[in-house]
Amino acid sequence: MRTATRNASEASIRKLARNFCRRILATALLTACVLVAPAIASVTHVPLNRVRVPRIHSRAIENLQRWADDEKESWSEEL
Repeated sequence: MRTATRNASEASIRKLARNFCRRILATALLTACVLVAPAIASVTHVPLNRVRVPRIHSRAIENLQRWADDEKESWSEEL
């Protein structure tokens, strides 16, 4: 009887130890994600005050305006 209880208690202790190790590993991974990832991201410095504005092609805008005006006139003629 005593050996059966000892085996059962040893099994429960091993199970608790396994769960404890898993919790420690999970905590370490979470800490790495929370603390290490932002530290790595902060190493790459990007200026926040600059806004990239694409170049505007004036000819393309003029052609678009002409096309829109032509379409507007053709719609008004059909109605």
